[in-house]
Amino acid sequence: MSGVAELQAELAELLQRRRAIDTDPTVREQSARIATGNDRLSPAEQLEIYREQFWLRHTSSLVEDFEGLGGVLGQADWERLIEDYLAAHPPRSYNLRDLGERLPAFVEQSSWLPNHTLCVDMARVEWAYIEVFDAADAAPLEPAKLAAVPESAWESARLLLNPALRLVAVGYPVAALRRAIREKEQVRLPEPEPQQLVIYRDTSRNLRHQSVSRGAFALLSALSRGVALVPACQSAMDEVPAEAAAIEAELTSWFSDWAARAWVVGIELSA
Repeated sequence: MSGVAELQAELAELLQRRRAIDTDPTVREQSARIATGNDRLSPAEQLEIYREQFWLRHTSSLVEDFEGLGGVLGQADWERLIEDYLAAHPPRSYNLRDLGERLPAFVEQSSWLPNHTLCVDMARVEWAYIEVFDAADAAPLEPAKLAAVPESAWESARLLLNPALRLVAVGYPVAALRRAIREKEQVRLPEPEPQQLVIYRDTSRNLRHQSVSRGAFALLSALSRGVALVPACQSAMDEVPAEAAAIEAELTSWFSDWAARAWVVGIELSA
């Protein structure tokens, strides 16, 4: 490793410290190898300014992106979680948008958290909102294109879902809870209530969520994996046999609704 690379690695290590640099005598010599100091600040005090900014910048970004999770946890548990997270997963991208990418999995591993399952659900939904926010645009599916598909082509046709759509199954109504927390309402933590959520960006670029039936969710999940329409329907019926009749009965109305909401944005026909 070159001298510059060694200094960079040393600086990164210091900036990620949880406690102040300038009050720790063990790092004063180390600080002097990196910073020169001046007539007002010692090398350690100079680096402490950068360390504080590192933590403020990154924790503020996570507070903004995971406001619902922070609201569930409260300040003390939130700070412990985020300190642990940043220590385990230092930033690896210049883009703060990516900072929380591994937080849902980290929350799942952090079994000490109160209301652990609720926290896992909230983290997963909030990351889905982040992904949907800046996902690629897709033009809505034109009804004429849907109507022009020959009946014989439907068995092997693949329906393409909007890139700005995520499917999240949860055990608590966390989407509604998140909205209440973000609107600064007084909230009580909810009882378990399994939901199948579609998180999406509408045609006006607003972020929304919609709860759907287990059958619809199973079908959307199969379509999201690239399964052709008829096998996707069969997969959904096999996964949720209690809703097999509903899947068959509601299929046409679902497709009309999903196209209108721009959940389905394209059709691929086999050659």
